[in-house]
Amino acid sequence: MRAVPAAPRRFAGFSRECLELLRQLEANNSQIWFEAHRQLFRDLLVEPAVDLVIEIGPLLRARLSDGLRAEPRVGGSILRMRHDARFQRDRPFRTHLELWFWEGRGPSHQHAGFFVRLGADELVLGAGMTQFPPDLLLRFREQVDAPGSGRELVSLLRRLETSGMSVLGQRLRRVPRPFPADHERATLLRHLGLRAERVEPLPGAMPEAVLGPVLPELLVSGFVRLEPLRRWLLRLE
Repeated sequence: MRAVPAAPRRFAGFSRECLELLRQLEANNSQIWFEAHRQLFRDLLVEPAVDLVIEIGPLLRARLSDGLRAEPRVGGSILRMRHDARFQRDRPFRTHLELWFWEGRGPSHQHAGFFVRLGADELVLGAGMTQFPPDLLLRFREQVDAPGSGRELVSLLRRLETSGMSVLGQRLRRVPRPFPADHERATLLRHLGLRAERVEPLPGAMPEAVLGPVLPELLVSGFVRLEPLRRWLLRLE
């Protein structure tokens, strides 16, 4: 008798226990505590995150780009909980789940993409690049300096801010040479990375979405609004 294939798993939402686990990690950010709770993180955080990424992938490709990558694994679209030890020795673990969706070959952080951060008290949705690689940084400055592409970026960032997004990114203290200090887009020229994001407090309007199966659709709808920024940044590659 032929075995009946199992029905594909569907994302059912994160649990309240998952959010509480992240809250406990904030208060107990140590290797010993994390190892004692590793299985809970797999069950309550990683497994639902895998299901979420699986469902988001086809939505991204259907509504935005066939090339967008949604890899349902830790080290793919699911970032590792452990921070780089060079920068976070006192607090070795992220206190949030972070997801990343990108387009292009090579290391994912070298491409513009969409991100989601789920913490105990907030959900963050955004797009951009945290830090430009050196070659992209040079092209970014050239495009910001050029009247057409520079004003296009200003305009799309203004629209995102009007919709409730925050425009962020590490900046230099001064406008880099050879651009004049009084450049029309001096603030953008100082950026070393550029992203736009929106923070949804938990509790608030989002808890039921986080705890239920509608979250993939809501996240992708948010990515659609952020797509103009990702597209602008993709032109640098």
